Amino acid sequence: MRKNGKPDFYYYGWIIVITSFLTLGVAFGVWYSFSVFYLAIIADFSWQRADTAGIFSLFTISHYLFAFLTGWLIDRFGPRLVIPVGALWLAVALKALTRANTMHDFYLFYGILAAIGVSLIGFVPHAAFLPRWFVRRRGLAMGLAMSGVGIGMLTIPPLMQALISRQGWRFAYQILAIIVLFTIPINLFFQRRDPQQLGLQADGLANEDCSPTSGRPSRSGIPTILNHSWTVIEWTCQKAIKTRQFWFLAGGFFLGPFAIQGVLLHAVAGLVDGGLSPRNAASIFGLLGICGSIGKITLGFFGDRWNRETANTIGMASATLGVLALHGMPFNPQLLPYLFAVCFGFGYGAAAPLFPSIAADIFQGRHFGRIFGLLSLNLGFGGAVGAWFSGLVFDRVNSYQLAFMLDIAALWLSCLFFWLAAPRRIRLICSR
Repeated sequence: MRKNGKPDFYYYGWIIVITSFLTLGVAFGVWYSFSVFYLAIIADFSWQRADTAGIFSLFTISHYLFAFLTGWLIDRFGPRLVIPVGALWLAVALKALTRANTMHDFYLFYGILAAIGVSLIGFVPHAAFLPRWFVRRRGLAMGLAMSGVGIGMLTIPPLMQALISRQGWRFAYQILAIIVLFTIPINLFFQRRDPQQLGLQADGLANEDCSPTSGRPSRSGIPTILNHSWTVIEWTCQKAIKTRQFWFLAGGFFLGPFAIQGVLLHAVAGLVDGGLSPRNAASIFGLLGICGSIGKITLGFFGDRWNRETANTIGMASATLGVLALHGMPFNPQLLPYLFAVCFGFGYGAAAPLFPSIAADIFQGRHFGRIFGLLSLNLGFGGAVGAWFSGLVFDRVNSYQLAFMLDIAALWLSCLFFWLAAPRRIRLICSR
């Protein structure tokens, strides 16, 4: 660790970021590959789209209902134990799916059991412990780690589609279970609870430079405290829920995933309905994933340099352009699918680094895992309702157009709630 007050780029926190990147890639490869399993399952069992989408809705609800316990487990036991246990649980659930024959089987094995596994290795645990490793570069670190989500989307759904085409969806789930098992040794060897466990400080700064409550900019770029009376509070769930900031965050956490999952789950089906082959649609979905990775890193970085709200607004504007491109696909099926992937992927990428960074800027502290787990219930319910609602609209009117327009409205309402939560009025983040 350097003693001149500047962050050390050999800081172990970056190893944590790489470990999280790989783990999140697998976790969300499982999450988003359901969009390619979705069509194969419908074709195999001739189920209604809304009913089949309900499997994913239950998955999302179960995932985030378990989030509060996940946050508590991270605070209590640390990621080095929690994540490997979660990976083993998830692999067993995916293996069980190879024997699923009824909708009840899918609701149990994927909608509940796999959801618990993803909760233990996915977004919530990483959002809970990564902010402990970074303050000045929190947005960038979160963006780099969460970009693993995009890599998972780029690689795993197309791989699953190829396996489904050749060997069927049961074989594909078996391979997916094996992939999940690889995250166990990675986390056992490299994962750690916090920098203090290794005798380090956040951002790799020397102890004398780590004074985030100083009230003025430090040489090291530690955030300026604008509301000192707020930051000295030891935030707990009981205290947080009594603030309007918590409920503004809850609203943003509900509406953002409502729109994002409402589009993502049905993107492949919408592209196929627009004339693309399932394989080409899966490739577009993979491109969306890599653009999401770029968005996570870029918007996380700009969230550090400007403020989180501005970066999030840029993301929502880009996502809106993407939804409009998907909406207008019949007019130009050659160009607009790619425009959708680039714009929506880049824009929705704002959510992964900025949502937890905004929450950490407001409620950071030793109980943050539990607070974020509680907020994440809204992520789950929003995503579940959005995914189910888009399927319901399609079943009623045989089109996704109305659902996608409502998703745009939800994106902007979410954006408004984050401006009202106003983390910029508590901590001024500036890494220029």
